[in-house]
Formats: sequence, structure tokens, C-alpha cells
Amino acid sequence: QRRLAPLPPPAALDFVLDVDTERRRRGQAPRAAFLRRGPADPEHQLSGTVELPRPGAAACTRATFRLQDGIRDKLRPVAVTLAYGIGRARARRQAAPPALPPLPPVL
Repeated sequence: QRRLAPLPPPAALDFVLDVDTERRRRGQAPRAAFLRRGPADPEHQLSGTVELPRPGAAACTRATFRLQDGIRDKLRPVAVTLAYGIGRARARRQAAPPALPPLPPVL
């Protein structure tokens, strides 16, 4: 009887989008605010997790921000930065436990 190798757990990427980072470093207020952000996120940040169901799979997330009212600096672009790292994905249920625990992905 041939036994199939267990599937690797789905990979997850934790991310943080940040608007006007350089401007805030200079002590200036950000010119935009993310819509539908989490309760712990400041208005200039949006954080979340994207699950990749299998190796090589693509996944997307949507983020929307709005410009603040009364901004004066309309010539410089509004920069959005992305920081990401490997997160913890929900584990799949397996019928039989594998001999070794699955290895997490590596960036």
C-alpha cells in the first residue's frame, strides 16, 4: 500500500501597508487614511494576512485609502509602503499525523 506524502500547510503572509511614511518621519500629518482598517490600526496603516493555499499559488487583497480634506501638498506623490513576513496559516486537518512536523516556508 502506497502512502501519499502529507501536503504542506498553507503559507500565510502577514502584511502592513503604510501611507506617507517619510512625511510622518518629518513630523507632518499623513495626507491619506485607509478605509476598512482593523480597530488596532492607526488611520495611516492597514494590516492583514493573506493565505496562499498551495505552493506557487497567487493571492490578492484589496486596500482603499482616501485623501484627507484640505491637504496643501498636492505636488508630491502619496507613497504607500509594504512590509511583510511569514505568518501562521490555519492548519489543515490530517487523518494520520506525519512522521515529522511540516516545515514552515522561507522567504
